[in-house]
Amino acid sequence: MPSAAPAVQDARALAERAADEEGHGRWDGAARLYALAFRAAVLDRALPEAANALRGQARMRHQQGRYDEAEELAGLSLEMAERSGLRQEAARALNVLGTLGLIRCDWDTARAMFDRTLELALDIGDDDLAGLACLNAGVVATNVGDPREARALFLESIGAFVRSGNSSNAMRAYNNLGMASAELGEWMAAELYFTRGIEIAERLSSPPMLARLYCNRAEPLVRVGETERARASLGRAEEIAASLGDRTTLADVGRLRALVARVEGDFAAADELLEAAHSLVGDDPALIWQRADYFMEAGHLREAQGRRPEARDFYVHAEKAFLSIRADSHAREAQRHAAALPA
Repeated sequence: MPSAAPAVQDARALAERAADEEGHGRWDGAARLYALAFRAAVLDRALPEAANALRGQARMRHQQGRYDEAEELAGLSLEMAERSGLRQEAARALNVLGTLGLIRCDWDTARAMFDRTLELALDIGDDDLAGLACLNAGVVATNVGDPREARALFLESIGAFVRSGNSSNAMRAYNNLGMASAELGEWMAAELYFTRGIEIAERLSSPPMLARLYCNRAEPLVRVGETERARASLGRAEEIAASLGDRTTLADVGRLRALVARVEGDFAAADELLEAAHSLVGDDPALIWQRADYFMEAGHLREAQGRRPEARDFYVHAEKAFLSIRADSHAREAQRHAAALPA
């Protein structure tokens, strides 16, 4: 069988170097290498490599927060793939476009893209891509307030990732499945799914996901009365998150420690822990979800203290914060709590 032409080999080698840069979070270097890979592929009319390089550039622009450029590049990748009959490349471009819809909180567009991705992935037998499409569609279902559909999609994604052997994506899916189960109040199931995710994250040596999973596991443990295990889980999450400088997880750890203290009736400690968590969040627009969660927990704490008008104010703040990121189901929950209290 003849070997690939030199220009194609160059394109593939450049794409491999770009993927390595991407894997290490070096977005600028990866973007430059993907651009070079695209140029080499175009010169040799290597259309699959060109479409893949465009998609790689789109991912890097996404990571850099340059969403309009990312959408344009992903759209070009999709158009090139569709015109050339490259179904797998087209499906992967659709998945990137759906992810950009998630970033923009455009749930309808995102879900349409993920549904098209899944249809193509199943048609061509790409289990890994099918898993990604289900995982991402589950995120949409979560955000529009349908945790039951989200749970079904996350379970489907885990099955696909098991078939493809992608443990890293399965780990992410277990985390999301735990969150959906927690939304439904299925605390024992949620704890089980988070624990399974932790086992995979430990095996893969994935500190960012490990911190998040240990943190997320704490609430189900609290809800089933295992506060000591919850504290231990939060301690492990804090240790890892601090080493990474992960302010998001650290803020969530503080809020959940406040939850533990509130459940145990230590309102003074809960107040102190909650304020410390809030100081980490501040006015950072990237942490608006954490700020909304802080408002909700502050409302629960004030309500437990009998300070009902203050609690209502916190719920109103939470509702506004959730609405600003189009987390409508969470906003409705905050509104229900506010409506039950005096102004």
